[in-house]
Order: sequence, then C-alpha cells, then structure tokens
Amino acid sequence: MKERFLLSLEYDKVLNILSGYAALKGTKRQILSYVPSGKKDDAELLLKKTGEAYKLLFTYGVGGIEFYDEPGDELERASKGSSLTLAELLRVARLLKSARIIKNAFTSVNDEEITLLPAIANCIYCDQYIEQEIFEKILSEDKVADNASVKLSEIRKNIKRLNEQIRATLGNIIRDSSKYLQDNIVTMRGDRYVVPVKNEYRSRVKGFVHDQSATGSTVFIEPVEVLELNNRLRSATIEEQLEIEEIIRDLSHKVGLIADRLYYDGELCEELDEFCARAEYAQKIKGVKPIVNDKGVIDIRMGRHPLIDSKTVVPVTLKFGDDCNFLLITGPNTGGKTVTLKMVGLFSLMAMSGMYLPAAPDTRVSVFDEVFCDVGDEQSIEQNLSTFSSHIKNIVEITSEANSKSLVLIDEIGAGTDPDEGAALAQAVLEKLLDERSFGIITTHYSRLKEYAYTDKRIKNASMEFDPVTFAPLYRINVGAPGSSNALEIAKRLGLDEQICKNAVALLSEDKLSFEQVLREAEKTRQKAKEELDELEKIKAETVEERDKVVAEREKLSLERQRLFEKAKAESRRVVSEKLLEAEELVDKIKEILDKDEISSGDIITARTLKNKLEEKKYNLEEKETFETTDNRLTIEDAKPGVKVFIPSMNAIGDITTLPNKKGEVQVAVGAMRLDVKVKELFFATKRKTKEKPDKKAVQVTRVINTDFKKEVNVVGKRREEALDEVTRFID
Repeated sequence: MKERFLLSLEYDKVLNILSGYAALKGTKRQILSYVPSGKKDDAELLLKKTGEAYKLLFTYGVGGIEFYDEPGDELERASKGSSLTLAELLRVARLLKSARIIKNAFTSVNDEEITLLPAIANCIYCDQYIEQEIFEKILSEDKVADNASVKLSEIRKNIKRLNEQIRATLGNIIRDSSKYLQDNIVTMRGDRYVVPVKNEYRSRVKGFVHDQSATGSTVFIEPVEVLELNNRLRSATIEEQLEIEEIIRDLSHKVGLIADRLYYDGELCEELDEFCARAEYAQKIKGVKPIVNDKGVIDIRMGRHPLIDSKTVVPVTLKFGDDCNFLLITGPNTGGKTVTLKMVGLFSLMAMSGMYLPAAPDTRVSVFDEVFCDVGDEQSIEQNLSTFSSHIKNIVEITSEANSKSLVLIDEIGAGTDPDEGAALAQAVLEKLLDERSFGIITTHYSRLKEYAYTDKRIKNASMEFDPVTFAPLYRINVGAPGSSNALEIAKRLGLDEQICKNAVALLSEDKLSFEQVLREAEKTRQKAKEELDELEKIKAETVEERDKVVAEREKLSLERQRLFEKAKAESRRVVSEKLLEAEELVDKIKEILDKDEISSGDIITARTLKNKLEEKKYNLEEKETFETTDNRLTIEDAKPGVKVFIPSMNAIGDITTLPNKKGEVQVAVGAMRLDVKVKELFFATKRKTKEKPDKKAVQVTRVINTDFKKEVNVVGKRREEALDEVTRFID
C-alpha cells in the first residue's frame, strides 16, 4: 500500500499511539514501520493473536513483557570469542530474565482458545543458570561481586588486609612525626599511599617523593616503612584485575555459545510484546474484534473515530458493499462527512493490521489490496500544482489503478473548478469506479450526483444529519437519503448579512431552490418520523420492562407462597407430632395404672384425670369467627401485635404477635404456626359481616344421673384382658 494514502488517513498517528503501549524499543520500531496486509487470512491470524493476548492480560491477569535494553552487536562479538563489558553482560542477563518470565507466564494458562501465543512462547530458549550466574557475579556496570570466584575472594581479602596494615603503619608515622607534616592525613598519589610533609622537613621523613603541591610548600612522601606494603598492594590490585578479566572472559564465552538462540529470543519477545501492545490499545479504546471478509462488505456499528476524544465523538453506523458498492455522502460543511470517510479507511487498515476497532460488536470490515484516498487541500507550491490539479493528479492515479479489490475514498470529488464541469467530471469518475467494481465512499455537494445515485443501484445516497431548525450539524449519518448543503442558512447562522443571503437566494435557479426545499422538507419529515419511532420504541421497551417486572413479581410471590406453604406443612407436622407424643405419654401412664395388681381409689382418680387431659388434646372444631381480606396494605406503623392480617402468598389469615424487626418482618400466628413475613406483603383483615340466623326453637335436654353406683370393682380371678375391660368400663 502506498505510504501517502496511509498518511492522508492518518494511519501513522494510530501506529504512533499503538507503539506507546509497547515495552521494547524493537517492538516500537516494528509497529511504526508496519504496513497492512491485504490478505484475509493474515488479518484473521493477527486478530486471533491480539484476541489471545487480550484474554491473557485482562482475563487471566498475565503480565506483559518486562523491559530490557536490547543487546547491540555484543552477541555477535561474543560468538566470535570477544570479551564483553560488564554492562553488556547485564543486558544479556536481562534479556534472559525477560524471556524466561514471559515464557512461564504465557505457557501457564490452560485454555483451549489460547494456542498461538503459548506456541510462540514455547519456542523461547531459557538458560536460568547463565542468567543467575551473571546477576550473582556482576553487581553493576562497574563492579564485580567478591564471591564471583574463590580466587577473587581471596585476593580482595588480601587487599583489604594490606590496606589496613598500610593505614595502621602510616597512622603510627603521623603520630610520631606530626610536627613535620602539613596535615595529619593519609592520601594517595599514583595508587600509592603517601603523607603530606612540609618541604623544609622532607629530610626528616625517609621515603620516596611522589609529588609536591603547586606552591612547593608540601611534598608527598611514601615512607620506607610502607614501601613494601604498597608494592604488595599494587601486585594484589593487578592480580585482582586479571581475575576479573578471567571471570568476564568465561561469562562472555558462555554467552557466545548461545548467541544465536538469544537473537531468536529477542525476536520472539518483540513479537509477543507487539500483540500485548495491541491488546492494551484495544482495552484503552474499548475496542471489539471485527469480523473480516474479502468481499468488500463494510458494516460499521456505532463506530468511533480512534483519533477523536471518546467523550466527544459521535458514534456512526453505516453499511455498504453488499447491496451497493459506494456511498455518496452529502450534507452541510463541518457536518462530519470527512471524519466518517476517514474512519471507514482507518477501520479497514486497523483490521488488516490486527487491531481491534472502537465500535459495537458484530462490526464487519473488508480487506483490500489497496486503499486510495484523496482528502483535503493538497496544493503543492514546489510542484506548481493548484488545489484542483493536485486533486486531479490523485484521481488519475486512482482511476488507473483501482479494481475490485480496492477501497476508494474521495472527499469533495470534482471540487475546485467550474461547478457544472466539476459535477460532470465527478459523475464520469464515479461511473468508471463503479464499472471497475471498486468499493468506497464519495462526499460531494453536487445535486447532479445526488440525482445520479437514485438511478444506479450500485451507489446509494447518504447524508449527514442536521437540525432542521437551527441547521446545526448533528454528526450522524442517514443512509438512504441525500442531504442539503444548507450553505446559505449556515452562512446566515454564522453572521453573514441577511440581505446578502436573501440576494443569494434570489439568484438561485427555481429548480435548485425546489430541489433543496424538497430535501429540507424530507429531512424534517424523516426526523419527525424518527422521533416518533424512537418514542414508540421507548414505550415498547418500558412496556416490556413492566411486563418483565410483573412476571418476576408473580414468580417471586409464587416462590414465597410455596416457601410459606412448605414452612406451614413443617409447622403442622411439628404440632401434630407434639400432640401425638403428649397423647402417647398419657396413654402410657393410664396403662401403667391398669397394669398394677391392685388399683386403689387414688389410681382411679389419677386415671380419670389423665383421661380428661387426653380429651383436651382433641382439636376444637367449634365454629369460629370468620374474617375477610381488604385492599389496604399494611404499613410499618400499623404492624402491631394483635392485628388481624391476610397473607396473600398463603391465602391465610393470622394474628401479628411481634413488632417489626430491622428487616421489616413481623411474626404472624396462623393457627399453631408462627411465620416470619415482610410487612409490605400483608393486608388488613376485617371481621366478616354475617346475616343473623332466625332463632330456632329451644330444645331442652335433661340428663338423668344415676346416683346408685358401685364404688369398687372386683376382678379377682379374672384374666388380664377381662380385668382390663371391666376396669375401663368401671372408670368410664
């Protein structure tokens, strides 16, 4: 693809933003130099890798590439046997560390949908032994660790001892000869320890003079007492340097053996870093993975230009490529035609580069072999080209090279010359592009092209919406209808003298006025219809929402009723079980009395008492007061103990026994059951009004009591069963 067309669409600015999310310098260079691929398979592969990186980073929380200074030519020098510097060895160790971390991170996730990036990570070579050895032996770019080798450790211990001995010896000299010294300090000259002696006393301190002050008043003498120690220190220092060089040579040799693998590691890390950058950019712009095709179909849903602030950009929805090859966008200036045109081109380039798009899901874009673009004023003074000439130069190139695999984007086609000739030229160019079966977007103000779009099904009118009252742009596209330029109305709104605008209107032809008036009236009607449709959709959505709420509430009540019913059943079983248990205990006590060999009068009284208690356990089946429900829902203030309430979920009436708790629940007694119910689910229950029944004739019941009865029963000699029956009848 040609670079100048990419620059016209500001593709380079998108790449520059994307490169900011890369961790490695090499990755940044690759991104900035990337050229989109026109092959569908390549685009889909890139998008799949971006999707895997997105999932690894933002679903599994995997970290990206850890920054390292990429090695220069040190790998090549190491492979040829050269020794590296400490800084170069540290860069190699950081590369090994970053490669190891990213490999472990990307291969630790077990997800069937993530396969490509882990496969790349698996190819990374790791050598943790060399990595740790370098970091352990080299502390910084100018310091080697004492324990880098046993020999180096011994040498440095010896150097330390020699330094201490020299300082101790010089300290004694300073104390003994302080009157000869300029200062009571120890200093160094040429890696040798010396003391500053007054020039007039130089003969008093035996040793070698290494230097003197600028004034000549002080000479720096190395006393003979430390001469041998200084010599030994010098030798130890040389020996230390040789050992460090040996350590560096050994590490460099080890790096040289794996130099080729490290080259490859760097390439793999940059590739992984590139897709991590795409994933982070996608997350930043709230992008979605586009559906890629190679049929020229563009179906953008709520697309946002990636270079415009997301807080101010107006989403655009448009579609072409299946039912028509071109969109002809018309409408007022500053209405968003050029932004929409550039967005379409950028979206295609971004998808071909494996980038997510700032749009709604199910957005479709096509790959193209070439994206042609003619946007804005490209007048060139150096080439002696006017605006129109520059425009025509681009048109010549586009018409000669565009084909069915091309996306053509032309802003203000035919502008910059005589309107009639420009419109005719624009229509001829458009026909040529349609015959070549190219795809694209053309923006214009020519009415002739608007009319032409109605006669050829390969191109469809579209317009940028504007407020029909204020003529202010709304930055929304309406596919299917042309738009009016509204040049005179906009000029009036921007402050042009009203009389000048009226004169301009008078100079327009009747056909032009009629056509523009039809477009304006059509736009007003369309917007009114759209508002009514939006209102209907809103009402429909609200109705559906209300219906869903009713259904949900009904299901909730049903579940609550079922819950309370189950709770009531459990409570009933508990009450019955308690009654049965108590009854069984009473029967057992009666049996114990009857099982006695001799039954006293006290036993008989006890048995009769137990029998009466057993009778009391029976359910009271007498007629009770009846209540009916009301439509008055209970409030927190009304919920007091003793209030009769109706529970809809159980279809039952009960009495409140407690005050509301913090949850707004009260305890309701329904028979023997105790239920916790929310106050807002309760209704008042009032006593049912019943008709007075006619008095029935009183019936007198006379009970004859026999006072002549036996006070004892004799069961001596009878079997147990017979005796039990006799005693039972006697007690009754």
